[in-house]
Amino acid sequence: MPVYDYVCSDCHKTFEQTLTLRQHDGQVRCPHCGGKNVQQEAAAFYAVTSKKSA
Repeated sequence: MPVYDYVCSDCHKTFEQTLTLRQHDGQVRCPHCGGKNVQQEAAAFYAVTSKKSA
């Protein structure tokens, strides 16, 4: 399952959530204050492969 990074606009704390695609479409709550005013942060992504490219 993918891990999503969020920041709470109410308490300004960041947190991670492991969510399915169905859960990601629903309302996410801040685990620190319980607020619903959260924004998804942009996250870095990289692919790990077992083959070397030439």
